[in-house]
Amino acid sequence: MRLIVLLMMFFGFSMAYAWDNHVLSIEDLDRAISINPNAADAYFDRGILFEKKEDYAKAIADFTETIRIKSDDVGAYEARANAYAAQGHFDLSINDYNKIIELTPHDPTAFYNRGLAYSNQGNEAQAIADFSSAIAMNPDYAESYHNRGLSWIRVGRLTEALSDLNKSIELNPALSEAYYNRGIVEDNFGRSIDAINDFSKAIQLNPEYAQSYINRGNVYVEQDDLAQARFDYTKAIEINPKLAESYNNRAIVYYQLKEFSQAQEDIKKAIDLGYKVDTNLQKEMFQAQEESIGQKQ
Repeated sequence: MRLIVLLMMFFGFSMAYAWDNHVLSIEDLDRAISINPNAADAYFDRGILFEKKEDYAKAIADFTETIRIKSDDVGAYEARANAYAAQGHFDLSINDYNKIIELTPHDPTAFYNRGLAYSNQGNEAQAIADFSSAIAMNPDYAESYHNRGLSWIRVGRLTEALSDLNKSIELNPALSEAYYNRGIVEDNFGRSIDAINDFSKAIQLNPEYAQSYINRGNVYVEQDDLAQARFDYTKAIEINPKLAESYNNRAIVYYQLKEFSQAQEDIKKAIDLGYKVDTNLQKEMFQAQEESIGQKQ
């Protein structure tokens, strides 16, 4: 079963679909449907292609036609749930997962996916219940432990979160997100070294995830290791030049290092990218730069 689509993560379907070694396009499927309006598989396959193109309205219409013809088609319900989730219609996605669970009550993935949808709705209590059901059916389900850990974080239950994140890492040591999120928990517990180690492991596993550098940089600031913090924020900016938080945080480091012109440049960039900069800090930086210029004259 496919997993629900999350915040900026989409499934990689092929733009063309193969039947009997023949690559089919949307136009091929249009013709197949015109010949047989009750060809459920053709609607489903065309829906997959529309979903790949992010044309979710047409994808949903095709998956709905598939379900009309084959009311017990679990794959069609799941694909439609994915498309609803991609549009942010998590209530409709949940409805489809309710049906999948009715059809396949012992499938842990269905509970996991519904848990993701509940979490995206902000219903962490129900999300935790669904992740727990998935774990009960499959005790080795690392992703369920990880996402239940995230739900525990969101409701402020950090001890439970840490336990679940530890378990997810035990089951899947390559799960970079689990190290990242455990780093957040460790930092909240004041365990800076453990937090840095976890962010470093997340970076090792996924070097292109800028947020790991930002969070590690934040911990280095707490430790007054400004040089390493500056390195991490700069690395985050190299990975994602539009991540405003990196500029804001690096500006603060530059300010503490008395590199006032660089601090001003970064603050301006953060503002340009829509970051809500602390106005008092901004004034202090501007004043410090003016004083620095005056001293040089």
